[in-house]
This record gives sequence, C-alpha cells and structure tokens, in this order.
Amino acid sequence: MIRRIPLWGFALAFIVQAALLGYMLVDRAMLLANGTEIRLPVVPVDPRDFLRGDYVILAYPMSRLHAAQLGGDDVFNYDTPIFVELAQDGDVWKPVALHKTQPESGTSIRGTITNAMQPTGCTDVSCSEYSVDYNLEKFFVPEGKGRDLEKLRNDQHLQVDVAVAENGRAALKRLRVDGEIEYQEKMY
Repeated sequence: MIRRIPLWGFALAFIVQAALLGYMLVDRAMLLANGTEIRLPVVPVDPRDFLRGDYVILAYPMSRLHAAQLGGDDVFNYDTPIFVELAQDGDVWKPVALHKTQPESGTSIRGTITNAMQPTGCTDVSCSEYSVDYNLEKFFVPEGKGRDLEKLRNDQHLQVDVAVAENGRAALKRLRVDGEIEYQEKMY
C-alpha cells in the first residue's frame, strides 16, 4: 500500500526552506547596512588557491595577537571564540584587548582561535600568541583582477571596510586601494 504525502506537507517544507533562505539574505543585508563600519589594514599572506576562483586572501595585524601587548584576558584555547576589543587609530582600527565574552561597551569583533602558542623561553601564559580567524579572510573579485590585487596586498596598499554587528559578528563591506574604494560587496 502506497501512502501519499498530503499537499500541505510539501507546501510547509517549501515555506520553511524559503523562510530560512530569506532570513540568511536579510540577516547579511542588515549587517552590511546597519553594522558599525570600521577600516582594517591588510598584510601580505601566501599561498593562493587557484581552484576556487578569483579572490584575494587577506590577513590583518589582528590575525596574530600577542596577549602581553593587549589588555583583557590572557588564556584562550584552540578553536574557542574570542572577542577582540578595537579602538580607532587614525583611519584604521587596532586591537587593544582580548576577551572571552563580549565587552559591554566599545567596538569588539568576534573571532575563533585557530592556533595558540607560547614563545620559546616564556613560561608565563600572559605572553601567549594567538592566531585568529574572523571570517574576513577572503574577498572575491571579478575574474582576472585577483593577481593585481595580490601584488597591491603584498605591497600593503589594501585596506578593507568591515561592518561589525553589536554581537561582534563581522562582514567585509569594501576593498580599498590606497584609501580609495576599489570594490564594494553586494548586499545579496
């Protein structure tokens, strides 16, 4: 005996999937439109993955944090969340403190510890160094433009504008060359 699924079951499944997709699109658009905008300097990084299309791999001074040079908490473990408190320094923002939970005031960006190390000769946990991923490490560009931008990145001419939500989540908004907007991220 074959049992039929009622038509309302298919309709409900479609509505749930459409709602989830709509939520993802609206959530990103709201972050880009309403998030606190900050500018970050970009530093060189290698290598480039040629199989995934044209994009620029980005790293930031705050991608590698030295606990001894910053305020806040000292000890973090691999693959744990970290909130990096930022302060504006001219046109760019720089890290000033590390936190296990989001600070109540100021601008902070949420990342994940990808590597935790202690320099040779240092026995104090306060001198630990952390590599952090913010989900801001790839900026997709039009075909054929990636190599030129990589050279500019390596010569430290790139900056990015980032939208930061109140909860610390961040999204790339613009890519700048010597301060001038080169590429703008689309809302959708």
